[in-house]
Formats: sequence, structure tokens, C-alpha cells
Amino acid sequence: MADSPDPTHVPKRSGSVERRRIIALAERLRAARNAALALLLPTLVATTFAYGPLILVFVGLLLAGFAAVGPAIRRSSRPERPLLASMLWAQAMLVGAMAVAERYQVDALGLLILPAVAVCLLFPARTAAWFLGWTTALMVGAAFAIDGARVADAPPIVFLPVGVLLCVALPAIGVRRLEIASRDSAMLDPLTGALNRTALELRLAELTSQARHLPLQVGVVMLDLDHFKAINDDLGHAEGDRVLCGAVRRMRQELGPLTPVYRAGGEEFVIVLAGADRETAVEVAERLRARVSAAPLGERTVTVSAGAAATLLDGSAATDLVNAADGALYDAKRSGRDCVVGSSFTGKTRAVAIAPTDEPEAAADAATSDLQVLPPPAGSLDIHAEAIDAPAAAFDLDGANWLVRGEFEREHIRSSARAMAHTHHGALGMIGLALAASIPWLGWHLMVPAILPVIAYHVVERRIRVIRRPEFVLGAAWLAVQLGIFGGALIVQPGEPFMLVLFAPMMIGVAATFPSRGILVASFISAALLSIGGAFARPELVTAYPGLLGPPVLLVAGLGLMSSAAGRSTIDFSVRAVVDPLTRLLTRGALQDRLAELAQQTAFESAEVSLIAFDVDEFKQINDTHGHEAGDAVLRAVGAAVRRHLRALEWAFRLGGDEFLIVVPAGEASAARLASTLRAAVAGIEIGGRGLTGSFGVAALAAGDRFDFDALSARADAALYEAKRAGRNRVAVAPLGQAAESAPRVLPNVA
Repeated sequence: MADSPDPTHVPKRSGSVERRRIIALAERLRAARNAALALLLPTLVATTFAYGPLILVFVGLLLAGFAAVGPAIRRSSRPERPLLASMLWAQAMLVGAMAVAERYQVDALGLLILPAVAVCLLFPARTAAWFLGWTTALMVGAAFAIDGARVADAPPIVFLPVGVLLCVALPAIGVRRLEIASRDSAMLDPLTGALNRTALELRLAELTSQARHLPLQVGVVMLDLDHFKAINDDLGHAEGDRVLCGAVRRMRQELGPLTPVYRAGGEEFVIVLAGADRETAVEVAERLRARVSAAPLGERTVTVSAGAAATLLDGSAATDLVNAADGALYDAKRSGRDCVVGSSFTGKTRAVAIAPTDEPEAAADAATSDLQVLPPPAGSLDIHAEAIDAPAAAFDLDGANWLVRGEFEREHIRSSARAMAHTHHGALGMIGLALAASIPWLGWHLMVPAILPVIAYHVVERRIRVIRRPEFVLGAAWLAVQLGIFGGALIVQPGEPFMLVLFAPMMIGVAATFPSRGILVASFISAALLSIGGAFARPELVTAYPGLLGPPVLLVAGLGLMSSAAGRSTIDFSVRAVVDPLTRLLTRGALQDRLAELAQQTAFESAEVSLIAFDVDEFKQINDTHGHEAGDAVLRAVGAAVRRHLRALEWAFRLGGDEFLIVVPAGEASAARLASTLRAAVAGIEIGGRGLTGSFGVAALAAGDRFDFDALSARADAALYEAKRAGRNRVAVAPLGQAAESAPRVLPNVA
């Protein structure tokens, strides 16, 4: 069927989506670059004595180029071009600095790796492959042009940096893939396949930033499925989910592949239209309204109310435009629903207060379509709840130590190490080839100390899933590899500065896998081993010119900082994928993982499992009367109340809108007590002087039953609707076993 739901749909990464990802990650890498430049300043003092003062000219030009590219990236409609140009500029300045150095010029070839790794982290594979080819050719050409005689006598001067370049490039490309996967999972609504609220907020922030430099004509359409709450209440959440998926599918078909649909929450959707004026936004909204309501979705025909607004953004916040469309949407609701209202928003928010009424016609008489109708600001409401805390950037669990903040970061180490395992094999193969090619000049001794640690590292990676504290075991394996490289540097005599580049290869993988604190430790260890190894291999050289250690130290630190920034981005978006940023409860996507665990745990023996389904009574009325900001404040308060009363091993999920599910690894009595406690906690939240209420449904596995989530969820839903029929603000419990077809029983409320 054309309108069957497609919850597994994942949109292709369009050029604009990829461009926004590049800009966002480039901002993260800019902080890493600034930290590396801060390290560069004291290093320059020592390096100048080794390489001569003329290198400062090219370092200054390099810094000036980076300073100029920032505004260019923000102003450009194709920011990837100045960003890529800045990487080429950096390499040109580094080659210039090597050319004017007084001694050991080509020993600093490894610094050309840093821009190449940045490109691998930021850009698609084809661009990365082109840049790697260019960098390899640049290394070879620069080495022969600057000091051809020395390169001819000792080709490993080029072999080793090129091998390290390819060795670190493969993990960098793998890190980019992990970052994209985590970003996509955080940006997509797992039910409908639409982009989610997080993606919308990032898009609005991007538009606001761009408008500060270049005025942008932007239109926004907000849509709401009329009477959707009645579908959920009458037909159940499963039918409501099918309606949402079908509506998004129709909107996507109408808009085409280049205009995304954002699910703002519940049954509310947002469309952002670049270059659209008010008339165009209204026309698009009308097309969407007609398309969604053209034929039944499931068992009912669903109508849509929509609000449209457009303006020339010239420094004002894009969220003001969304608020204007939101106000027009409420005007459409008050005008009888199933219609489109265009806002007259021109860049300055103007609100017309309309008293709430049960008669749409009366509201329509009180407003006209040429006015922007906004709900009263949420700040004017009195929302009281105990210990409402603000959403956190991360979701920390028990098990923290000095290296990781909790089990979530520990699981990130496991998953990224598994995902990067094959990449690491290829990377070490690259450096192995470079070392093998260097044997005629350096001898085979260099490879011996690292062989056993490398084997041990791969054994650890293969068994990482079953290791309880992977951060320590994987860290120890990484340290063993670094010590092996250190041993090789001591064996080869006479040692040369160019060999110190060998301390860099392991930094990319470990930096993307470990949290930031682990990277600080790893970078310090690598820099210390590098310095000690250089001092032992050529003490007279390092004593005379300690600045020769500067380039390899900068290389190690730069690789660690850049890949750590990308790894931090992966962690952050992974958190967003499983933790709802509004309520700080787990998401629908996280529920799928939990259900897979439960299915595995109960496959061979029965276990006590209960589900609690609940929603906020009359939440739609709160949104319609007080506005979305007030609704968001209510959801935050409910999330705080739920988290405050959860016990060990109980998992709470926000399914969407005001719908929640709790998985309780216990029987009916325990789940019913928790539901009663949560009902009382929700009733303690006040909005506008009125108490909030919630209705709860409880369903438990009968003794000996196999875990079937769909069946158990349907029973919990049935109990929830029985609680609503009993007057709301109730807890109802589904019957067990043979009595499963009988009506749920409603528990008496206990203060």
C-alpha cells in the first residue's frame, strides 16, 4: 500500500545535510586546533633554536590563514571549499617552513599528516582519498626538493611518514563513519523516520548563525494532526503509531527528497523552507494538509491544521519564526481545524492574546488571519514540581572512575573498538609495509619489540565485549604497543629524528575510542615516551637541539586532540540517540535495545517482567492553551518525577509526545506500587494553579509465560485506557493468565 508506514526509512545524506555535518564537526575541531596552537607557542621557542628563526615567518602566515578562514566558512554558501583550502594552505606553509629550516628539514615531514587527518575526519571518502594522494605526492616531492641527497641515502625519511599517514588515515575515516552513524541515530525519529527535534534545533541555530552574516529568506510550516489524542484513546497506541508513519510518508512524498520533515513531538511536525515567502509557505502548508487528509490513514481520515510564517532573517533568531508559525497553527485550531493560517510575522514577535474557549467559532471571531496569534508565554505560568533539574549534556550511570564517567562511555569504548577492529588491522598493515621497506636501511630489529604487543592488542579488541572494565584492559594493550615502539627506537642505532613519527599511529584509534580524560593521559604518555626515546637514541643530538622533538610532539598531540573531538561528537550524539534531551528519559530507540536484551534473557527460562504505560491527562489542552514551552516544562517535570522514583534496573522510556513506558523486572505487585507512586508524583506537579494528572496501565507476565512485548504492551495499553475511562488520574492493572480477556481492575488512589 502506498501509505503503509515505513519506520525503517533513513533519508539519504543530501549535500546540505553533509555540509551541515562538516561545519558542525569543523567547529569541534577548531577547539582542538586552538589547543594545538596553544601548545605550538612554547614549542616554537625551543624549535626555533633547532630549525632557525625563518620558520616563524611561515608559522605566522599559517596562523593568519586560519584566522581568515573562520569568517569565510560562516559566510560562504559552500563552506567546505574555504575549509579545504585552509588545509592546503596549512600544508603549503609547513613545506615553506621546512624549506627555510637550517637543519634536519625533512625530519618534520610528519606534520603534513595533521591537515590530511582533518580532511579524513571531515570530508567524504572520495575527497579524503584525493587528499591522501596529494599529501603523499607532496611528501615525496618536498623531501627530494628540499634535501634530495639525504633522502636518496636514507629513503625511510619518506617511507615512514607516508606509512604513518596511511596508517592514521584509515582509522580517521572509520571515526568519521562512526560519527555519522551516531549523528544520524540522534537526528532521526525512530518511529516515523522523520528528522527529530534535535535536528530541528540544530537547523534553526545554523540559520540564525548564517543570518548574522547574510540575510536569508526562510519560511516555516507547522502542522498538527487534528484529534490525534482521540485516535490513541479509542484505537490504541499501535494504531496511533501507524497514523503518524502514514502521515509522514505522505508529507515526504509531497515535499520530495530535498525538503526534510521534522517531528517536533507527538503529532506536531515542522517544515523549514529555504527561500520561501509567506505565500509560498502557505501554499506548501495547504498542499500538505490536502495530501494527508486525501484518504484514510488506517481506520480513520485524519485532518491537519497548519500555520505558516516567513521572513527575511537578518540577525533575528530563527526560533522567533517558528514561534510565529506556531501561533498561526493555534489560530488554525481555534478557527475550526482542518485549515491553514498564515502569519504576518515580519521579524519582530507580536502576540495577540485570545482567551481560551471551547467554541472554535468564538475564537475565530476574536482573531483575524492577518494577525500573529501566539499563546501566552510559558514564563507567565506557574509550574511547580519538586526538584526539576535541567537536561544534562550526558547521561551518566553507575560505574564511573577516573577514566570514564559511567557505563555509557564504557559501552562506547566497547562498540567503537569493535567497529574499528578491521580498520586497525589495515592501518597496522600499512605501517608494517613501511617498516618492511625500511629494513635495508634500519634493520629488522625495529619491528621485533612491537610484534607481541600488537598481537595482544588485537586479542583484546576481539574480546572487548566480554571484558568488564575495557577502559583499563584496552588502555594497557595500547600502552604495551607504545612501549614496543619505544623499545624499537632504542634498538636502532644510530637513531634519527624522523623515526619519532612512529609514536603517532596509535593515537587516532585510541583517541576516538576513549573519553577525553583518557586522551589527556595517552597524549602525555606518548609525548613522554617520544622524548625519552629520542634522548636515549641520540642523546648528543637532543641535548644540542631539543627543539627537534617539537614536530613529533605536535603531531602526537594534534592527532590526539582532533580524533578526541570527533570521538566526543560520537559520544554526544550517541547519548542523544538514547536519551531524550527534554525529559532525560530513554528514547524509543533505546527501548529496542532493551527489548532485545529481555528477549535473550527470557529465551530459555521465564522471568518476572512488567510494563507500565502512562500518559499525561489532557496534555493536548495544556499545549493548546498555554503553548509548547509550557508543555515542554510539564514534560521536563514529569521526567524528573519519574527519574526520582525509579529503582535499580527499572527503565523509563519516552515513546513520543506525552506517552511513556516503564520496564520493570518484577511482578505485578511491585509494578503496581511503582505506578501508584508515580501517579502521586505527577499529581504533585502544578501548572497555572491546577494540578497535573496522569493515567497508568500495568501489565505483568504470568508465571511460566514467554516474554512477548507486543502482547504485553497491548495489555498495558488496555489497562491505561481503562484508567482513563474510570475518570483519569488512576492506575489500572491488566488481569493475568487465563483472565487476560477480562477487564482491567482500577486501583484506589492512595495519597
